[in-house]
Amino acid sequence: MLLHQKLSLCLVVLLSLAMTIKANRFTPQVLLSAPRRSAGVPNADGSLVLYSVSTYDFDAHKKTNEVRVLNVKSNETTLISSVAGASDQNWLDGTTIILLVPGEKGATKVLVGDAFNFEKR
Repeated sequence: MLLHQKLSLCLVVLLSLAMTIKANRFTPQVLLSAPRRSAGVPNADGSLVLYSVSTYDFDAHKKTNEVRVLNVKSNETTLISSVAGASDQNWLDGTTIILLVPGEKGATKVLVGDAFNFEKR
């Protein structure tokens, strides 16, 4: 039994090392370029989770922001929006999302759509 536990632990460690991307040098740029995910907001039944991912590209001097939905059962994510400045995403009901995006001349647009087909809002 003890040998089985040690082998399981070794397998977990090997898998985690294989899935880790390593930088040659750990610099502030490496840290700031890593994707940062917001806290997830589950829908009413907990089957979908709404979250954002932001990254910074030092070569292009550009920040990107994505709002995504995670299907908990299938573990697949769907892109909801990649509009710069999109924020305050939340659920209106089990599958309807509300999202704020920057508009013209400092205005704010309110987008509402279905989590499975947000682009057809």
